[in-house]
Amino acid sequence: MTGQLSPNLSTPLLTPTQAAVLLDQVIYEQVLSCVDLDELYRVGHSLTAMIDELDGVPEDRVGDLARSILDRAILRLPDDLRGYLRVSEFAARDACFLCEEEARQRHADESGPAVTAAGSHRRSKRPIS
Repeated sequence: MTGQLSPNLSTPLLTPTQAAVLLDQVIYEQVLSCVDLDELYRVGHSLTAMIDELDGVPEDRVGDLARSILDRAILRLPDDLRGYLRVSEFAARDACFLCEEEARQRHADESGPAVTAAGSHRRSKRPIS
């Protein structure tokens, strides 16, 4: 080794399989970071406590029942999230009146208050919807 960097850019560093596994792991970790795991744990703990207070539920079934209920809710997420993402994509493609109005208002707020003829400062009025 001469101490000089001479990367051979034409030689892949990973096999296609390794690259696919790495990409899958990176995407998974990014998606997982969107989930509030602490809050999910809190919900599970709270659900367990509520089930434990129910009459007729054997103590040895409380944890399993809470996990099953939480699992059902978690299993619904993929379809719900896909629906949300589809709506978001449509909103991004289409001209959204509310988005445009919000941007106009934000621009007006950033421009500062309007000065009236008498010299007093007055915020511009929001349009009536």
